[in-house]
Amino acid sequence: MSKDLHQRDAAQARGSKLLLAMGVIVLLGALAYFILTLVVNRRTPANPDTTYTAENGVTVSYESGIWPVCEMTEDATLGHALELASAADSSDANYQVVLFQRGDKDTYADFIQQSESDLKEAYGVISPRKVNLSVDGATVTAVRCDIQAYYAVLATITYDSGDVVYVSGLTKLASISDIVNLVESVRLS
Repeated sequence: MSKDLHQRDAAQARGSKLLLAMGVIVLLGALAYFILTLVVNRRTPANPDTTYTAENGVTVSYESGIWPVCEMTEDATLGHALELASAADSSDANYQVVLFQRGDKDTYADFIQQSESDLKEAYGVISPRKVNLSVDGATVTAVRCDIQAYYAVLATITYDSGDVVYVSGLTKLASISDIVNLVESVRLS
């Protein structure tokens, strides 16, 4: 009988140690996730050296070293839009791109919701989260969608005049501040 009690006590002690070890691992994982989230979402101040006004009346101030491609393009989803990209070729390992389309409130019924649906259909799980962005003289609604090793940034910049700038961006996880700085520099001409 005492041998059974001893074995049961030893088994309970092993079980307690195992649960404690699992708890420590979970806490370390949560701490690592928290630290990575802070590192990835850090804000880097913008140092724009170039200002460009596109045919569609969207003006952006940007760092030419980060965004060497700045041109009007015809996008399948957004139509005629201003494109800023980190490289001319999308196969570049560090490729990031942002498209700006000017329209009004009636251009899209719900741009962000439609874009999220398209991303979900293409990639499965996208984990959308609200992003706080500010543009002088405008109301900004923005989300960040986590897509594997990338972020998609979707935003509508609504001006009192009724003009709306629709923004679609794609970037690596560590480069989201580049897109945030770019979006926050938008003005209408």
